[in-house]
Amino acid sequence: MKKIILILALIMYGLVIFSQGEIDTERKILFRNEKSYSFILNSNGYGIGYRYGKRINIHRKFLYDGDINIVKHKKEKKIYNPYSNSFRKFVYGKTNSAFNIRFGIGQHHEIFRKFDRNSVSVRWFYIGGISAMFLKPIYYNVLDKSTNTYEWQLFEENTPWWYIIDRKPFTYAFNEIKIIPGGYIKTGFCFEFGKEDKKINMFETGISFELYPKPIKIMEIENNPIFFPTVYISYRFGKVESGYYLKEQDEGN
Repeated sequence: MKKIILILALIMYGLVIFSQGEIDTERKILFRNEKSYSFILNSNGYGIGYRYGKRINIHRKFLYDGDINIVKHKKEKKIYNPYSNSFRKFVYGKTNSAFNIRFGIGQHHEIFRKFDRNSVSVRWFYIGGISAMFLKPIYYNVLDKSTNTYEWQLFEENTPWWYIIDRKPFTYAFNEIKIIPGGYIKTGFCFEFGKEDKKINMFETGISFELYPKPIKIMEIENNPIFFPTVYISYRFGKVESGYYLKEQDEGN
């Protein structure tokens, strides 16, 4: 997944280098408040996000940022038991499904402003805040050799994979979720390419660092991490909420 993210990041960089086009005659909204949504592809999962940008000046905005992400362990590999009647795949050794909710504040700085319809504006941003990791236990249908019957239970170390014939759906055991609070920072670049000044279309790429006070137990291994460095790319879309010129245009001035 990291290779895919790197390739997409290089493509976005190419947009900045080679983009050119007809001069944009649309009246620009210089001081903009923005809200946008995003689809996120992380090097350890995927997620969705929301961001509100409040203008400080023509090149800077104060950011309120939140996202929800499915978090996967680097050792995850899905398999299924060919001797079972169920073809539901499972990750051997996985003991918890993990997802996080994060909220942070920060700023973005516009490095390059677009002046024609096919050009790309470039923004650098930084955000920091709080996070919460949610761990939901996974139950497997496992053969009990002492009774020669199958029972639903949590994964136990050294259980042979062929003893597992099924797993519970993701919606099971939400009442057993554990929450671990933490913090995060992230930084990166946004590349806005939309032709309409009131609409937001951009790609974003960056890195984030997430830290927790104790190990996040996703797999049944000894050294579960407390630190999560992540590379990500996202597509962001939204609209301009208000701005210096937007009010004048809406009133017909």
